[in-house]
Amino acid sequence: MRSLTSVKIWEFGIDANATAGHERDSMLWLLGVGLAVCGTLVGTVGKQLVRYSALCQQDGREQKGAILLVLGLVMQVVLNPAFDLAGYALAPASVIAPVLGMEVVWNTALAQYFLKETLTTSRLHSSAVILVTVPASVLFRQIPKVAWTSQYVMQVIVQSRTLAYAICFGAWYLLNVFVLMRYEKGSPIRGFSIGATAGSLAGNMWCAKITAALASTCLSGNCEAWHHWISWATLFGAILFATSNTYYITRGLQEYESLFMVTIYMAALVATNCLSAIVVLAEMDDAPWWKVTGYTSCILGMIVGMTLSTKGEGKLAKDVSDAFGEAK
Repeated sequence: MRSLTSVKIWEFGIDANATAGHERDSMLWLLGVGLAVCGTLVGTVGKQLVRYSALCQQDGREQKGAILLVLGLVMQVVLNPAFDLAGYALAPASVIAPVLGMEVVWNTALAQYFLKETLTTSRLHSSAVILVTVPASVLFRQIPKVAWTSQYVMQVIVQSRTLAYAICFGAWYLLNVFVLMRYEKGSPIRGFSIGATAGSLAGNMWCAKITAALASTCLSGNCEAWHHWISWATLFGAILFATSNTYYITRGLQEYESLFMVTIYMAALVATNCLSAIVVLAEMDDAPWWKVTGYTSCILGMIVGMTLSTKGEGKLAKDVSDAFGEAK
């Protein structure tokens, strides 16, 4: 059985004498990035509609809130994943993952005006850290060329590193559900947990990458991979990860402000996406040490951004509580 790296051809840049085939691939790569960026805008609007629906229901506008909730969920569950899937079909996961962080840009810009939320110093610093580390990770990308077949997909799924990743992710999920989410409502730890859980589920896009690649191959005339159960299993995984996060992000937006929740959500999404691209898809296996170091540093930077945001929300909650105490 061939190793994972034996079926890969790595490209480290665009040569001046690149072939027409390489130029076509570059155009598809750019199209994939463009579709992913459009998806981030659709996702942002959907999340803000969910948050606004909660505010409407709190004000007694039940019918309007219900309509906005449905509209927001449709944008998140249907339209956003469709853009993401199209992007993953045309570009590597390690490139698309950082681009998804554009949702932080849209959210920071729109929430102040649409939802009338306050951009505190901690929220600004957190967003700034994430906005720097997310696009910076593209500079350390490794662009793989992989011949996706059902046999290769099986190798990816059954390798020991994928099993280790699944065990660690399962432990992380259980920690959040049974420990961190049990803090009282309004707690920044609970808010962090809900947002990070939603982002971690959504960030497992390696199934979507595999499904998109197999679908692209089928559209080119070779549908042999879809005769194997593993291809349908990855499709199920892609749907599961794309939809299961909706429960948590909706719950989070109904309890916490968008500027806090979406920042945590997106940082967790991109960090998980990058990590799964490294561990499961092995996209950085043959990369030089400086690329691996830079890429890993960007992931750690996203985690720092989430930490800053969570600490800031704790201080904000304390200040609000003190203010109410003084008013009484």
